[in-house]
Amino acid sequence: MAVKKVAVFGNAGGGKSTLSKKLSEITGLSLHVLDKIKYFAGGAEVPHEDYKHIHQEILQTQRWIIDGFGCMETLWPRLDEADTLVFVDLPLYVHVWWVTKRFITGYFQPPEGWPQNSPILKSSLKSYRAL
Repeated sequence: MAVKKVAVFGNAGGGKSTLSKKLSEITGLSLHVLDKIKYFAGGAEVPHEDYKHIHQEILQTQRWIIDGFGCMETLWPRLDEADTLVFVDLPLYVHVWWVTKRFITGYFQPPEGWPQNSPILKSSLKSYRAL
């Protein structure tokens, strides 16, 4: 069975974006990063209906990797449509450390998979709450 539709999901700071990018390079599947679809550059949220519409359009294509959680409303249809699920489930302390590392380094280099000019402090606090 050939891998054509991959959903990569898991807790914050687990390396999903890095893994998804590498999988895309290896497989040639197009990569769709949900944070870049759900948020505008600068961190403002895309209207929910617009996000859902874009997400649905991606699901209807034949080959993709979708990186991230998005929201519960779009998670289940994505997991149902995917032929391959990659759940990143590391020990909590690893997620906490990687969110902290991303927070510190994010002031010097934008985090992998984040929209341009994302508010690093606000986004990091949101990640800590998710953990």
